[in-house]
Amino acid sequence: MSSTARNRAPRSADIDREALRDFLLRLIAARSPATAEEPAARVLCDELTALGFTVAVDDWGNVIGTRRFGAGPVVLVDCHLDTVEVTDPGRWSRDPWGEVAAGAVYGRGAVDMKSALAAGVYGAATLAGGRHGTLVIAGTVCEELVEGPALSRVLEQVRPDVVVIGEPSANRLMLGQRGRAEVRVEVLGRSSHSAYPEAGVNAAEVMADVMTAVRGLDFPRHPQLGPAMIALTNLKSEPYPNVSVVPDRCTATYDRRTVLGESAGDVLEPLRAVAERVAGAAGARAGVELARSEFTTWTGVEVSTESFAPAWCLPPGDHRAAAVIRAFEAAGLDARPDYYQFCTNGSASAGRHGIPTLGFGPGDPGRAHTTDESIDLDDLYLGAHGYAVLLRTLLAAESEKSASEQI
Repeated sequence: MSSTARNRAPRSADIDREALRDFLLRLIAARSPATAEEPAARVLCDELTALGFTVAVDDWGNVIGTRRFGAGPVVLVDCHLDTVEVTDPGRWSRDPWGEVAAGAVYGRGAVDMKSALAAGVYGAATLAGGRHGTLVIAGTVCEELVEGPALSRVLEQVRPDVVVIGEPSANRLMLGQRGRAEVRVEVLGRSSHSAYPEAGVNAAEVMADVMTAVRGLDFPRHPQLGPAMIALTNLKSEPYPNVSVVPDRCTATYDRRTVLGESAGDVLEPLRAVAERVAGAAGARAGVELARSEFTTWTGVEVSTESFAPAWCLPPGDHRAAAVIRAFEAAGLDARPDYYQFCTNGSASAGRHGIPTLGFGPGDPGRAHTTDESIDLDDLYLGAHGYAVLLRTLLAAESEKSASEQI
């Protein structure tokens, strides 16, 4: 812990840029691939404690930092601690575990999403007393494996009135996202010697016909979130590898992006109808189901969950969104709301639990998961300022709404 962060006065309205940059570099240096987030969790715990938060680590390994200003609403900021792996360190021109160069911070997680976590913590630390409500910063685990379950565990404990998702948004307010389903399609044929293919039913060839038919499906469109869509991500025939054998099993995995209101059934039924029709005509069988994500958190909790994350959207006229837009305009920030093109933990807070949710974070989303992932320092500092404005506004807006409802 740097002396700058330890001695920092949380009541100051100014962002301590040196401490913020130092914190981000320490977060990046604390390698935290999914299911191994403990090093980053410990860095976050130390920083939150030094800045006056009450800190706890739950059974999943999620870090929960709390500042109470008095009676009033609970505002939760969620930032996931985990990152994707660095598979090609030799191709990085800068240190993948943190380096400052040419006015930018480089390293895995610099954009997705340790910069948002650092900016959120230091933006929140500027909030002085005399306010109402409770502010919570959560560093959640395993989001890169499946969006939502870890945040759901936090929501059970915190029960917030409004949630902010810290995914990178180029410092613009985000009001929604498409959802995501991972779908497993399986074709079961009949094996035979490949010299006598007519004696069997080639599951791989049937799957090819299923895939062609899937490409002809129509999907809905949402006026803000855009079109629902589907993409093939994995394909495997069995037995594999084999010699002189017609495969009797073939499995395809699809990534299906959903729009507001689509359920798991809405995703599965059209695919099931196509797969069963095509497979049946070829003398094969087909099955369609949601894939499952199974993992063990760094604290040893075993998780098994279906890979379905609902879409969500907060209307621009919602009093929270409208208040933030006005506050951003007054503060000289980009006040044009937008929508995430990818899936986030907001699928838990808004999509599953119905909690009003917004998104905000520094950094260009296009740099996430890339070689030489980086964030400009000016974007980082602007993000911390944006968080200070955002959180002050949400606490005030929710307090005013609660007071008006009691009159």
